[in-house]
Amino acid sequence: MRPALAMPLLAALAGTPASAHVSLETQTAAANATYKAVLRVPHGCAGAATTRIVVTLPDGALSARPMPKPGWRLSTTRRPLEAPIPDGHGGTVRDTVATVAWEGGPLPDEHYDEFILVFRTPDRAGETIHLPTVQHCEGGAIASWTEIPVPGRRVTDYRQPAPALRLLPARGANPVREGAE
Repeated sequence: MRPALAMPLLAALAGTPASAHVSLETQTAAANATYKAVLRVPHGCAGAATTRIVVTLPDGALSARPMPKPGWRLSTTRRPLEAPIPDGHGGTVRDTVATVAWEGGPLPDEHYDEFILVFRTPDRAGETIHLPTVQHCEGGAIASWTEIPVPGRRVTDYRQPAPALRLLPARGANPVREGAE
């Protein structure tokens, strides 16, 4: 692409919410399957370094396992499940991770980083779930990426949208039609 043509395109993209907020690297996943959530943090808060990231998992998410980051303390909070479920190893699960927090760093405003956790997605193919994320920065600044679109509105209608994940049917849920590849 010629530089003269690329500049207006880059300027237009720079103002979109996707380039400015905490987002998920992969925005689709199979329902009721293991998903690796890579939360992309593109910058701090209005010039201040990021010192804490707190992610709230959606209802129905199970078995969350966050990845530790060197220089950051990792903590989780738990919430009870509505009903106990089998753990797949002969036991029972009665609660699950509700929030994950990484604290420390800091991540300077001019740098980019990723925060990773793995979890089982809810068994709700066709839905979009959200992972509200609060970014705390030096000096008390906070960016709350927690807005969840209401029906009839688009994510671009919001200033601080929560990272979104579209749940797809599990593999093998829709048989391949004869002759299709």
